[in-house]
Amino acid sequence: MGGAAPEHPEWLRRMQAARDCVVPWIEETVALRGRTVLEYGCGQGAIACAVAPRAGRHIGLDINSGELALAHGHVARRGLRNVELHAHPESAILDGVAAYRGEIDVFLLYAVLEHMTLEERLAVLRVAREVVRADGQIVVCETPNRLTPFDHHTGQMPFLHVLPEGLAARYYGRSERADFVQAVDAAAADGSAALHRALVRWGNSVSFHEFELVFEDLAAHTLASSYHALLYPARPVRGEELHLAASLEAWRPDLPPCWSRPWLDTILSPRPQAQPPLHVRPWQLRLEHDVPGAAMLADGRVELRPGAWLPVTLPAQTDEIHVGLMAQDAARALRIRLAARVLAPAATPNLDGTPTWHAATRLPEPTDSLELALADGGCLTYVGHRGAPDPLAGAGRAAGW
Repeated sequence: MGGAAPEHPEWLRRMQAARDCVVPWIEETVALRGRTVLEYGCGQGAIACAVAPRAGRHIGLDINSGELALAHGHVARRGLRNVELHAHPESAILDGVAAYRGEIDVFLLYAVLEHMTLEERLAVLRVAREVVRADGQIVVCETPNRLTPFDHHTGQMPFLHVLPEGLAARYYGRSERADFVQAVDAAAADGSAALHRALVRWGNSVSFHEFELVFEDLAAHTLASSYHALLYPARPVRGEELHLAASLEAWRPDLPPCWSRPWLDTILSPRPQAQPPLHVRPWQLRLEHDVPGAAMLADGRVELRPGAWLPVTLPAQTDEIHVGLMAQDAARALRIRLAARVLAPAATPNLDGTPTWHAATRLPEPTDSLELALADGGCLTYVGHRGAPDPLAGAGRAAGW
């Protein structure tokens, strides 16, 4: 039969999630039109095919020529004439990046930092700061966070991503992800060095620590965070990250909230900003007193019966509220009461079909006090607000709390 072979479902899923969720989120901060994007580690071109229609020029670099051959096919199929794809050996790819110094508006690191050694990762972040224009941006997307307890990316099991290298090399075989175990087993046949390399290339997690070594004051460089309505369908808020967010609020209240999410998505400026933006931060769900028809569940959710209203007192005034919920007819379930006024913002589902929906809405005026309800009952999973961190949040450290 004639015609090109159909595209792999996973490739299409990645491209569509990037096109429908991540690219609109990027464009809230970065105007891509007419600008030059350099994507480091472009692989099979799923992200290039999502970004290039919105950009002026898209340059993709990768060390894997076989992956790039597939990328060329995907790009050609879509008639994208503004995409350039180049293969470089590992030893020369940073030189390949440096050749574009002064031309790059957006340096894109999409699902790639986790596949590097620590030294490679630091080198790429440093060269990104050096190569991108002074008024440009460094966009980091879909990078797994090592500070969360579950390795969603590689081993798909608890804590594998934080084990010391030697322990991970002995433990990886307990993963239930067959393709991962089989590939590392095959590498192990060539010795311990090949085994460790396979574990790295399959993916290590990353955290704010590498970025802080390169950018120093992350609050001054972070232009966009990932508690965002456009990203929620692809990045639903999980209970595990809310515990991490509370810990970082206590110990590192200066950090923007994106560094507590299971996947790190952020936009950084190469130069510190005098007035960085406020970001949406999670508010810890709680019952400050007995609320008729409301109950705090063991997993941190708040269950609401029909007619019950949860009072929320935020640590700062906000003009925007985000809510995660689980309910029948979830799209129309949420109610927000401000004094005598009731809002009913629509909620959206997650791309993976999990039962948590998310709603985000601007408020008619800033407030730190409101009430939440679900029309036919259900559970609240998350509340976020756009406000400043508590400057006293880290005070307990000195007392040893």
